[in-house]
Amino acid sequence: MRFEFIAGALCLELANTIHDSHAEDPGEELHAVADLLQWAKEARLLSLADHDRLGAHYERHPREAAAALAKGTAVRDLLLAIFAGVASGRPVSSRRLSELNSALAQTPGLLRVHKGSDGIETEWTSAADGLQRVLFAVLTSAADLLASERLGRVRECASAECTWLFVDESRNRSRRWCDMSACGNRMKARRHYQRARAAQ
Repeated sequence: MRFEFIAGALCLELANTIHDSHAEDPGEELHAVADLLQWAKEARLLSLADHDRLGAHYERHPREAAAALAKGTAVRDLLLAIFAGVASGRPVSSRRLSELNSALAQTPGLLRVHKGSDGIETEWTSAADGLQRVLFAVLTSAADLLASERLGRVRECASAECTWLFVDESRNRSRRWCDMSACGNRMKARRHYQRARAAQ
């Protein structure tokens, strides 16, 4: 797998396809529509067959591929702006909500009901196919997170070199790193090195 899924919410997983949004080189991971398709496959939003079918289609239609990538990265950038602001304690602006509603309107969905283990359940599904269906899932994830109690748990990685977002599900809300084995250990090692140098 090429992508890491550590955020706890699908919308944040897409936002995390930029590693450090404050850096001169932000670490963009979506360079071509093939990258977006790979992300969607790894996020289990596209089957292998759909991934291959769409990949072949976009290879034959480069303008459509460029437009699909532009739409996908525009949604990603909107989610990054919204949830990085939330993680910094800023309220979501009316303008950003309007942009999110506009993006949702471009990816129509269907509300369905079905029998679940505890009775009747509802489920939103996309009315479209391909990347439209992927973006619908991501955007509804964003809407759900914005309207949930979990919104207050959205955090940004404490590393100076990472702006990945995540939902802090720890009991005492003390998670600081996107991934302890990566950013957490790197920052611990850096602090240890700095303490050792200061003691010399």
